[in-house]
Amino acid sequence: MSANPFLRLGGVKDVAHFKEHLDSLHLTIPCDFEVASGVGSPLLWPLANGAIKIGNRIAVQPMEGWDGTLDGQPSESTLRRWQRFGRSGAKLIWGGEAVAVSHEGRANPN
Repeated sequence: MSANPFLRLGGVKDVAHFKEHLDSLHLTIPCDFEVASGVGSPLLWPLANGAIKIGNRIAVQPMEGWDGTLDGQPSESTLRRWQRFGRSGAKLIWGGEAVAVSHEGRANPN
């Protein structure tokens, strides 16, 4: 095991401690001390890269919901989750969802 364990970023509760950690790693990554919210938030700014244009910077990441049907089709729970993603305001829903067709193949066997 390493003498210097990795810092769990979820445990960093404020910007000052995050900047201290960056300094300890000799990294320069700009960040603001206060989170902008509302219409001024950078998360609401559009993003473009060539022909790809996204309405804001909020994204839903791929996941495994563990609730597909036995034959690998999306269940009502899966469809409801994706409908909620669509209504969430996120302009990018990234990827899809893993669905195991055998119980032994599930990440969560419950």
